[in-house]
Amino acid sequence: MESLYLATSFAAAITCLLTSVLVFARRKSGERSRVILACIVLLLAASYIQRFIVLSQGEVPKSVLSVPMLLVANFLMISYMMYPIEVISPGYLNLRRIFRFYSPLLLLAAIYNVMLKLGITFPHYHSLPEMLPQFTQFHVWFRFLLAILMFAPLLFIYFVPYTRRYNNTNKTWILKYTICIIANILVYMLLLTFDLLVIKVLYYSVTVGCSIYIAYMELFERLIEQGQELKVAPHGVTVDEISFREELPAKPNQLCERIVLYMNRTSDYRDPDISVNTLAASIGTNRTSLSNALHELGYTSFNDYINTLRIKDFIHRIENKESDNYQNAFYDVGFRSRATALRNFKQYTGKTPSEYFAH
Repeated sequence: MESLYLATSFAAAITCLLTSVLVFARRKSGERSRVILACIVLLLAASYIQRFIVLSQGEVPKSVLSVPMLLVANFLMISYMMYPIEVISPGYLNLRRIFRFYSPLLLLAAIYNVMLKLGITFPHYHSLPEMLPQFTQFHVWFRFLLAILMFAPLLFIYFVPYTRRYNNTNKTWILKYTICIIANILVYMLLLTFDLLVIKVLYYSVTVGCSIYIAYMELFERLIEQGQELKVAPHGVTVDEISFREELPAKPNQLCERIVLYMNRTSDYRDPDISVNTLAASIGTNRTSLSNALHELGYTSFNDYINTLRIKDFIHRIENKESDNYQNAFYDVGFRSRATALRNFKQYTGKTPSEYFAH
């Protein structure tokens, strides 16, 4: 059984390492979810590699019931929640929110270090039942607290704003991911309860299997696509009433394609309050990636892109007599002022509207 345990830890480390490389290699432009998942699986691989090295040298690995190991387990569990949060609500994670997610764990780690400096010892135990007779002791219930907190990160994904305008996933995918995480936690609890080699082998098998399945769901099941429901553009004009469409370049990357398809479907350029941040959040990317994609589409800036779409739509509306006059048409396509609209129209066409439509 010792040989099987050693072989399983090695296989788990290599499998997680390869899975991390595969997911990172299949990352998509402008998206962070696969990069986050790849980093998480890489962290898992690093912990398995470290344990394998200790086992291969004939040493005894640090007990899973030691406070440092429980803190690492909670760190990995919180990290595993970063990925579905990014999937459910792209762009929601920032440094401030990430710090908030990890802050309870950082506080517990600080308390542990203070206790050590105060001379409080944390005796070695092999299982949770072994600690029960000493439950009133600080070093025991502190470890029980860390074990229970393993379940807390699961709540994160159910309190994150769901991005409905950009359908990254659905409730079925969220449920499957939750089941995978629960399976990981339950087998870890078995590991804490029974100090048996067969449980350790089971733990590696289940956790690696769940990691592979999560990667499979990301690469093959979670299809990132726009919803098919009819959207209503600003000013009460439905998308189906608009025949104007922005064209894709000959060989667009995926983010460029998403930008064009999203804008054609929603006509969000008609919203006077649209900004680079709101558009980036709507299509599930960040403002830097969005700006780079717009440059690839041939636009000098976000404002250049939005104003160009507005002018094209304005020309379409006038030519198809969909607006009563120029001023109403300018407001309908999203301009706030006539002066701004006229300036952009002349910059785009080289003429005033009267000169352009004189024919």
